[in-house]
Amino acid sequence: MAAPDHTSLPSDMRPNLTRSHALAGALALALATTAHAQASSSSAPLHGLFRFGLEHGGERVVEFEYQDGSTPDVVAGGGLLLQLGGTLRAFQRNGHALDAQATAGLKWRTIPPANNQDANWLRFPVEGLLFFRAPAGFRVGGGATVHLRNVLAASGEVLNDRVEFRNTPGFVAQAEYLRDNLAFDLRYTAMTYEIASGGSGTVGASSIGVGMSFFFGGSR
Repeated sequence: MAAPDHTSLPSDMRPNLTRSHALAGALALALATTAHAQASSSSAPLHGLFRFGLEHGGERVVEFEYQDGSTPDVVAGGGLLLQLGGTLRAFQRNGHALDAQATAGLKWRTIPPANNQDANWLRFPVEGLLFFRAPAGFRVGGGATVHLRNVLAASGEVLNDRVEFRNTPGFVAQAEYLRDNLAFDLRYTAMTYEIASGGSGTVGASSIGVGMSFFFGGSR
Protein backbone atom coordinates (compact mmCIF):
# COMPACT_ATOMS: atom_id res chain seq x y z
CA MET A 1 0.00 0.00 0.00
CA ALA A 2 1.37 3.44 -0.92
CA ALA A 3 2.17 5.82 1.92
CA PRO A 4 -0.03 8.88 2.15
CA ASP A 5 1.53 12.10 0.74
CA HIS A 6 0.19 14.26 3.60
CA THR A 7 -1.18 14.00 7.08
CA SER A 8 -4.17 15.69 8.54
CA LEU A 9 -5.69 16.18 12.00
CA PRO A 10 -9.30 15.72 12.80
CA SER A 11 -11.20 18.97 12.48
CA ASP A 12 -11.83 19.20 16.24
CA MET A 13 -8.04 18.98 16.92
CA ARG A 14 -6.88 21.72 14.51
CA PRO A 15 -5.68 24.99 16.15
CA ASN A 16 -8.37 27.63 15.80
CA LEU A 17 -6.27 30.67 14.86
CA THR A 18 -9.30 32.91 14.33
CA ARG A 19 -10.58 32.22 17.83
CA SER A 20 -7.12 32.85 19.35
CA HIS A 21 -6.80 36.23 17.62
CA ALA A 22 -10.28 37.23 18.80
CA LEU A 23 -9.46 36.32 22.40
CA ALA A 24 -6.17 38.25 22.29
CA GLY A 25 -7.91 41.31 20.86
CA ALA A 26 -10.63 41.20 23.49
CA LEU A 27 -8.02 40.92 26.26
CA ALA A 28 -6.04 43.89 24.90
CA LEU A 29 -9.22 45.98 24.66
CA ALA A 30 -10.18 45.10 28.23
CA LEU A 31 -6.73 46.07 29.54
CA ALA A 32 -6.80 49.38 27.65
CA THR A 33 -10.28 50.19 28.95
CA THR A 34 -9.23 49.42 32.53
CA ALA A 35 -6.11 51.59 32.26
CA HIS A 36 -8.13 54.48 30.83
CA ALA A 37 -10.69 54.20 33.62
CA GLN A 38 -7.97 54.19 36.27
CA ALA A 39 -6.30 57.25 34.71
CA SER A 40 -9.60 59.08 34.53
CA SER A 41 -10.50 58.33 38.14
CA SER A 42 -7.05 59.40 39.44
CA SER A 43 -7.01 62.72 37.61
CA ALA A 44 -10.19 64.65 38.21
CA PRO A 45 -10.79 67.56 35.79
CA LEU A 46 -11.97 70.05 38.46
CA HIS A 47 -10.11 71.02 41.64
CA GLY A 48 -10.45 73.65 44.31
CA LEU A 49 -7.40 75.63 45.39
CA PHE A 50 -6.15 77.87 48.18
CA ARG A 51 -3.13 80.11 47.59
CA PHE A 52 -0.94 82.13 49.95
CA GLY A 53 1.44 84.69 48.47
CA LEU A 54 3.71 87.63 49.26
CA GLU A 55 4.20 90.46 46.75
CA HIS A 56 6.41 93.53 46.54
CA GLY A 57 6.80 96.38 44.08
CA GLY A 58 5.08 99.44 42.71
CA GLU A 59 5.42 103.11 43.49
CA ARG A 60 5.66 104.48 47.02
CA VAL A 61 2.36 105.98 48.11
CA VAL A 62 2.89 106.71 51.82
CA GLU A 63 6.03 106.97 53.95
CA PHE A 64 6.15 107.18 57.76
CA GLU A 65 9.14 108.10 59.92
CA TYR A 66 9.47 106.42 63.30
CA GLN A 67 11.25 107.76 66.38
CA ASP A 68 14.22 105.51 65.69
CA GLY A 69 14.61 107.13 62.27
CA SER A 70 13.29 104.19 60.22
CA THR A 71 10.94 104.98 57.36
CA PRO A 72 8.68 102.06 56.32
CA ASP A 73 7.27 102.60 52.85
CA VAL A 74 3.77 101.68 51.71
CA VAL A 75 4.17 100.70 48.05
CA ALA A 76 1.21 100.13 45.73
CA GLY A 77 2.08 96.59 44.67
CA GLY A 78 3.15 95.09 47.98
CA GLY A 79 1.16 93.02 50.38
CA LEU A 80 -0.01 89.66 51.65
CA LEU A 81 -2.28 87.84 49.18
CA LEU A 82 -4.81 85.10 50.07
CA GLN A 83 -6.84 83.48 47.27
CA LEU A 84 -9.55 80.85 46.94
CA GLY A 85 -10.87 79.41 43.70
CA GLY A 86 -10.81 76.50 41.29
CA THR A 87 -8.99 75.08 38.29
CA LEU A 88 -10.52 73.12 35.40
CA ARG A 89 -8.61 70.72 33.14
CA ALA A 90 -9.85 71.98 29.76
CA PHE A 91 -7.66 69.74 27.56
CA GLN A 92 -5.19 66.90 28.08
CA ARG A 93 -3.14 64.77 25.69
CA ASN A 94 0.11 62.80 26.02
CA GLY A 95 0.85 64.28 29.44
CA HIS A 96 0.33 67.89 28.30
CA ALA A 97 -2.69 69.87 29.46
CA LEU A 98 -4.46 73.22 29.48
CA ASP A 99 -5.93 74.44 32.78
CA ALA A 100 -8.41 77.28 33.22
CA GLN A 101 -8.20 78.85 36.69
CA ALA A 102 -10.35 81.45 38.48
CA THR A 103 -9.79 82.91 41.95
CA ALA A 104 -10.99 85.64 44.27
CA GLY A 105 -9.04 86.84 47.26
CA LEU A 106 -7.79 89.48 49.65
CA LYS A 107 -4.62 91.56 49.38
CA TRP A 108 -3.51 93.42 52.52
CA ARG A 109 -0.68 95.80 53.41
CA THR A 110 -0.04 97.61 56.68
CA ILE A 111 2.79 99.37 58.54
CA PRO A 112 4.74 98.18 61.58
CA PRO A 113 2.82 98.80 64.84
CA ALA A 114 2.96 102.38 66.15
CA ASN A 115 1.26 104.13 69.07
CA ASN A 116 0.23 107.21 67.13
CA GLN A 117 -0.36 105.96 63.59
CA ASP A 118 -2.19 103.22 61.75
CA ALA A 119 -2.45 102.42 58.04
CA ASN A 120 -4.14 99.57 56.18
CA TRP A 121 -4.50 98.93 52.47
CA LEU A 122 -7.19 96.42 51.47
CA ARG A 123 -8.20 95.24 48.00
CA PHE A 124 -9.98 92.18 46.64
CA PRO A 125 -8.27 90.70 43.55
CA VAL A 126 -10.35 88.65 41.09
CA GLU A 127 -8.31 86.69 38.54
CA GLY A 128 -8.83 84.49 35.49
CA LEU A 129 -5.76 82.59 34.20
CA LEU A 130 -5.01 80.00 31.51
CA PHE A 131 -2.11 77.59 32.13
CA PHE A 132 -0.12 75.18 29.96
CA ARG A 133 1.01 72.17 31.96
CA ALA A 134 4.02 70.02 30.99
CA PRO A 135 4.43 66.33 31.97
CA ALA A 136 7.27 67.17 34.40
CA GLY A 137 4.87 69.09 36.66
CA PHE A 138 5.55 72.63 35.49
CA ARG A 139 2.77 75.09 34.66
CA VAL A 140 3.15 78.45 32.96
CA GLY A 141 0.38 80.85 32.05
CA GLY A 142 -1.19 84.25 32.33
CA GLY A 143 -4.42 86.15 32.34
CA ALA A 144 -6.34 89.14 33.66
CA THR A 145 -6.85 90.53 37.15
CA VAL A 146 -8.88 93.36 38.68
CA HIS A 147 -8.64 94.71 42.25
CA LEU A 148 -12.06 95.53 43.70
CA ARG A 149 -12.85 97.85 46.65
CA ASN A 150 -9.29 99.12 46.54
CA VAL A 151 -8.87 101.48 49.54
CA LEU A 152 -5.89 102.83 51.50
CA ALA A 153 -6.89 104.21 54.90
CA ALA A 154 -4.54 105.95 57.36
CA SER A 155 -5.36 107.37 60.79
CA GLY A 156 -3.18 108.93 63.47
CA GLU A 157 -1.11 111.97 64.41
CA VAL A 158 0.99 111.91 61.24
CA LEU A 159 -1.67 111.25 58.59
CA ASN A 160 -5.45 111.01 58.48
CA ASP A 161 -6.58 110.21 54.99
CA ARG A 162 -8.48 107.77 52.81
CA VAL A 163 -7.67 107.10 49.16
CA GLU A 164 -9.90 105.02 46.90
CA PHE A 165 -8.83 103.59 43.55
CA ARG A 166 -10.86 102.64 40.48
CA ASN A 167 -11.30 99.01 39.41
CA THR A 168 -8.75 99.07 36.59
CA PRO A 169 -7.70 95.71 35.08
CA GLY A 170 -4.17 94.37 34.95
CA PHE A 171 -2.20 91.37 33.65
CA VAL A 172 -0.70 88.42 35.56
CA ALA A 173 2.04 86.03 34.36
CA GLN A 174 2.78 83.01 36.56
CA ALA A 175 5.09 79.99 36.52
CA GLU A 176 4.86 77.19 39.04
CA TYR A 177 6.07 73.73 39.94
CA LEU A 178 3.52 71.14 41.10
CA ARG A 179 4.23 68.24 43.41
CA ASP A 180 1.23 66.11 44.37
CA ASN A 181 -1.39 68.59 45.60
CA LEU A 182 1.05 71.44 46.28
CA ALA A 183 2.41 74.10 43.93
CA PHE A 184 5.18 76.68 44.39
CA ASP A 185 5.05 79.70 42.10
CA LEU A 186 6.67 82.91 40.92
CA ARG A 187 4.44 85.60 39.43
CA TYR A 188 4.53 89.08 37.94
CA THR A 189 1.58 91.48 37.96
CA ALA A 190 1.45 94.47 35.59
CA MET A 191 -1.01 97.05 36.92
CA THR A 192 -1.64 100.78 37.32
CA TYR A 193 -4.00 102.21 39.94
CA GLU A 194 -6.10 105.23 39.05
CA ILE A 195 -7.15 107.37 42.02
CA ALA A 196 -10.91 107.79 42.27
CA SER A 197 -11.16 109.88 45.47
CA GLY A 198 -8.78 111.37 48.00
CA GLY A 199 -6.46 112.68 45.32
CA SER A 200 -5.82 112.51 41.58
CA GLY A 201 -3.54 110.83 39.07
CA THR A 202 -2.23 107.30 38.71
CA VAL A 203 0.07 105.06 40.73
CA GLY A 204 2.24 102.26 39.37
CA ALA A 205 1.20 99.06 41.15
CA SER A 206 3.19 96.40 39.28
CA SER A 207 4.68 93.72 41.53
CA ILE A 208 6.61 90.49 41.70
CA GLY A 209 5.67 87.77 44.15
CA VAL A 210 6.07 84.20 45.34
CA GLY A 211 3.38 81.87 46.58
CA MET A 212 2.25 78.38 47.50
CA SER A 213 -1.02 76.73 46.45
CA PHE A 214 -2.87 73.74 47.85
CA PHE A 215 -5.23 71.85 45.50
CA PHE A 216 -8.12 69.81 46.88
CA GLY A 217 -10.87 67.66 45.40
CA GLY A 218 -8.77 64.85 43.85
CA SER A 219 -5.27 63.93 42.76
CA ARG A 220 -3.46 66.27 40.39
